[in-house]
Amino acid sequence: MIKEDRVEIISKGLFLAVILFLSTVINLLIQRDIQNLKAIGTFLIPIILGYCLIGIFIRWLVYRNTLIKDGYHIFSGAAAIYWIFIFTAIIMFCAALIPKFIRDIITVNIGILLLVWFLNYLYLKRIATELNSGIKYHLRVLIEDLPEKPQSEGRFIGEIENYCKRNNLSLEILEYGIPSKIKMNNTLYVVKLGQYYDIMGGIVYTLEFHNIVSNE
Repeated sequence: MIKEDRVEIISKGLFLAVILFLSTVINLLIQRDIQNLKAIGTFLIPIILGYCLIGIFIRWLVYRNTLIKDGYHIFSGAAAIYWIFIFTAIIMFCAALIPKFIRDIITVNIGILLLVWFLNYLYLKRIATELNSGIKYHLRVLIEDLPEKPQSEGRFIGEIENYCKRNNLSLEILEYGIPSKIKMNNTLYVVKLGQYYDIMGGIVYTLEFHNIVSNE
């Protein structure tokens, strides 16, 4: 794990912690639960530290999952739905052993996490739809999401080859490296390594196919 990754995990984890903490406070304000609001005020620092640790841990899990190869993603795709149900069942079982006040807070926080996950899913789905439709109209820049950051030129070229195989495109490597120059379906492209942030603040690495004619 490089320094940038650690900074990313901590900063995005703290942001998530703020969201969860505010959702708890807002929920208590809506319920006008003054007694428990005072309790939170009494133990404010330990509670905030706890949320920070939870947020950072969740961000670490997201980061750890991005390092795992495609075939071993246990928290992505349809598998993520099963894990959500499993964790929810475990939490609900444990909830029977804790006070209602804490149980309500956990329920609200889980709801917020599911909402964030769902919004992230919709966001990525919209991007994928736009990119797929863009191919039909021959946009000058094509973007393909990667499961992880290529750690070498060989891995980078391998991702380009995999993309062409999946889409039945001809490929000729003209210049190796990052970026590289290729001829794909008899069209010249410069392929760069790009990135963007998803709605949860995670880094998504991409292949950017720049048509040389566009000079971008």
